[in-house]
Amino acid sequence: MTSSAGRLPTFLIIGAQKSGTTSLHRLLQQHPEAFLCDPKEPDFFSSPQAWGRGVGWYRSLFAAAGDAGAIGEASTTYSMYPHYAGVVDRALSVLPEPKIVYLTREPLARMRSAYQHALSWGTETRPIGTALLEDPRYLLTSSYALQADQWLAQIPRERLLLLSLEDLGADPARVLERALRFLGIDASWQPAADPAPQNTSAGKRAPRAWWRGAGGLMLRHDKTHWAPHWLARLDERRSPLVRREISGAELEIPAAIADSLRRALAPDLARLGQIWTDSFPGWLDNQSDRSQISLPKVEG
Repeated sequence: MTSSAGRLPTFLIIGAQKSGTTSLHRLLQQHPEAFLCDPKEPDFFSSPQAWGRGVGWYRSLFAAAGDAGAIGEASTTYSMYPHYAGVVDRALSVLPEPKIVYLTREPLARMRSAYQHALSWGTETRPIGTALLEDPRYLLTSSYALQADQWLAQIPRERLLLLSLEDLGADPARVLERALRFLGIDASWQPAADPAPQNTSAGKRAPRAWWRGAGGLMLRHDKTHWAPHWLARLDERRSPLVRREISGAELEIPAAIADSLRRALAPDLARLGQIWTDSFPGWLDNQSDRSQISLPKVEG
């Protein structure tokens, strides 16, 4: 029996953000032969603060892994190059031959969901068209071939599994089976819970301007008792006094900007088609003109 104190991940779920990593993480946590750490996203290989805690701290997150056949974590920052650079080098300096699972999503739908997420956290205040054009992180995180190539420069193709949120929603059992076979654990297992993707964007609300400027600052000082506790409770309860509904119109990408983003993504999608040699997602399959990838109506 291998000592759990000496074990490290055998696989990483690297993202992409807003592409179903939480759903897959929750499914794999139920598998009797798998162990995934809590917190879901330790960001050890991307965050200087986490990296500074040392390998011993990272190893401690998996101390309860026991004899699990697959041990992993799911940090979406591992596919946000170049905003988070050096991830692959750090990961391969610690982990012996990790398997990499990369979930994707129709690129513009992912960008829209990421924008909604940032809006709800109060870290985004610009209109969606302006934000998607001005902040390269939105486009780069949806540049899946760029992100995959950071890993493929140092690992063989057979150690990278490409999946899509759309396929996970349409046929979760098949996608889960593919993931389990890839990880080398019992692929006939089925979860007790509904394996449908979690819509974590549903019902998100944005902080009001006054709350961003005053309440958010006060909350950051709450541990020193500078903020009234009733303010914190208002935020926790998503009170309309401090948070507002996000309208559908706020999440509509203007047509001209969507076309510009598609053109920018076209070379990356062409490269992705070369990397993704089987089980193409619908938004990539049979697309002879990658610049015409469609933007579906996606909730959340």
